[in-house]
Amino acid sequence: MTTISRAALHNLVWTKRMEEVSDDLGAPAGSISAICRENDIPVPPPHYWRMVADGSPAKQRALPTNKFRRNQLVQIGGQVDPVLNLERLSAGPIADDKPVHIAVQVEVTNPLAIATQKDLKRSLVAGDVHLRSGLIRVDIGRDSIPRAANLIARLKAAIAQRSWSVAVDTGVTVDDERVELQLSEGYALSPHTPTAAEIRDYRSYGRAIPEHDRIRSGYLQLSITNATYLGVRQKWADGKRQRIEDVLTSFLEGIDRAAAALKQRRVDREERERQWAEERRRREEQERLDVIDRVRGALFKQQAAAHQEARQLRAYIDAIKSRLVRGSEHEAEIQEWIAWAEDYVGRMDPLTRGLPILLSEEDALRSRWQYPDR
Repeated sequence: MTTISRAALHNLVWTKRMEEVSDDLGAPAGSISAICRENDIPVPPPHYWRMVADGSPAKQRALPTNKFRRNQLVQIGGQVDPVLNLERLSAGPIADDKPVHIAVQVEVTNPLAIATQKDLKRSLVAGDVHLRSGLIRVDIGRDSIPRAANLIARLKAAIAQRSWSVAVDTGVTVDDERVELQLSEGYALSPHTPTAAEIRDYRSYGRAIPEHDRIRSGYLQLSITNATYLGVRQKWADGKRQRIEDVLTSFLEGIDRAAAALKQRRVDREERERQWAEERRRREEQERLDVIDRVRGALFKQQAAAHQEARQLRAYIDAIKSRLVRGSEHEAEIQEWIAWAEDYVGRMDPLTRGLPILLSEEDALRSRWQYPDR
């Protein structure tokens, strides 16, 4: 009895004739065809291999995943009932996997590239390079190290020709502006081949087997990471007809444009901060003048009220004087009261001490707690 995943069996029947698959798996061709039908695995039509032999392109039908998982295990010889993937049914069909681009093998001969390659290899962790310092941040797979080394060496030489400098942290300094750079490699999904341990755990405990492996795609991308929302291009990536080595000049021009945009943003920010500081200074000055004016006004009203009250009291004293009869019984006591009243009014009236003068700004600010803003 042979255990194989749907994805592996699908790949097998589309790369070999059914007779060859029968020999490899040790089961009759008719039995294998029946197993494929039961597990929703498409097989080549009868005329497929004749058309391929005549020069027609090999067009392989995709493996459906709306009923069974891609890596659902099937058994050749003593076939068991397949298990429906209810979660996959509820979620709908899975999208086609992103194709994997085989990393191009390149030679590293430039001394600067050789040194860069050594630095990248020293940063290898579990088959990936994660370099977070220097001219450019790097996030790639092992197979892309030679190509990345050559690319970074070319980038360093071009930056030196333009009299730019490597930033203290990460990136390049252009016209006093730091532009952050990154070289990255994306990921793709590849059909997962179950291991013996995964098959054992699946049979014993029903533990799910991953359908895909997340692997490096082989496509590289150069990025400017700190120029978001500045209206400049930020990414240069491998495509169907171009590689980033071919657009390195465009990337350098993009660095220059990004530096100009960063500088303009910094100038605009400094101008806004200057305007905000000026507005804050004017607001604080106006608040200071308002406090001084409030204290002076309160003191002015206080003096005017005291003077008005003194005038009323003097009128009352004059009325008393006009009614005083010389030689009357209480003339002495009344004269004593009049003397005290005139002295009291004199102390009350601010004009008795002379004409008022303007309160200084310092005295007004020190006295502001006595005259709160109501």
